[in-house]
Amino acid sequence: MQICMELHWDDLKIFLAVARAGSLTGAARRLRVSQPTVSRKLAAMEQAFGVKLFERNRDGYQLSGPGAEIYETANQVGEDISEIERRLSGRDMRLEGQVTVTCTEVMSNLYLAPHFARFLQAHPGIELSVNCTFQNLSLSRGEADVAVRNTSRPPETLIGRKLVKVATAVYVANDMIGCTGEKAAPRHWIGWQDEAYSKLLITSHFPDAVVKHRVDDMQTMRSMVRNGVGIAALPCYMADPDPGLSRLFPDPIFEGALDIWVLRHPAVRQVARLRLMTEFLADTILSDRDLFEGERPGEIEVHD
Repeated sequence: MQICMELHWDDLKIFLAVARAGSLTGAARRLRVSQPTVSRKLAAMEQAFGVKLFERNRDGYQLSGPGAEIYETANQVGEDISEIERRLSGRDMRLEGQVTVTCTEVMSNLYLAPHFARFLQAHPGIELSVNCTFQNLSLSRGEADVAVRNTSRPPETLIGRKLVKVATAVYVANDMIGCTGEKAAPRHWIGWQDEAYSKLLITSHFPDAVVKHRVDDMQTMRSMVRNGVGIAALPCYMADPDPGLSRLFPDPIFEGALDIWVLRHPAVRQVARLRLMTEFLADTILSDRDLFEGERPGEIEVHD
């Protein structure tokens, strides 16, 4: 018996999200639904059309032959529908409704969260969704409305403002002060899994440094420093306010430093709630320029 099914935009969104994320969990995060919902809808789509769209393996979900054949067409349809949605909503003057902000988990947890609380108290009609990820969600495809990104070169398809430069410095746990020689790099450094980045921040400035431990998460690195595992180069906005940490050397490091940008798609520049959020984020971060650039007085205690 032949099964007929009408293809809907929601079906294509599921297919495209899994293809782009490479996993059900990543797709669910992009679509702001549960992972079982994505799994159920994808299985129903494959069953209804009688075709396997993805190959499941240890690396996640990879497009099958038939899936790869339709991806470009589906992607173009998705871009066209997103453009229609942006144009229809592009002059929305309401200061209410959903706003999705994408940023890193560190930026959200350690800096933006209390400011978001202040914003929402002032604007109770806003429904905020914060998507914390290292992946750059697409503003063009509507995966987020406003992005706070660390970058030296944002996409030319977006509009926004360059706000501050993110300085780093070398930090040590307060409990470990006095365990090192004067102005000498201690033996136990905590670096990144990415050796090139560790070299940029550590060994290029401290040639005798030995990176003994490596991590791939900024908050794990900070926690290890606080617990005396070693020293590390951390963003000043993250470490200077931490009462458990002190700078080991006075000067911040700007080599390889990225800028913080707040970005949105030009098609929604007139949407009032998005403009409000964009201006709020920019004003908030700019008010703390000295914190981000490592020059905040009164919060820096240097130990040589």
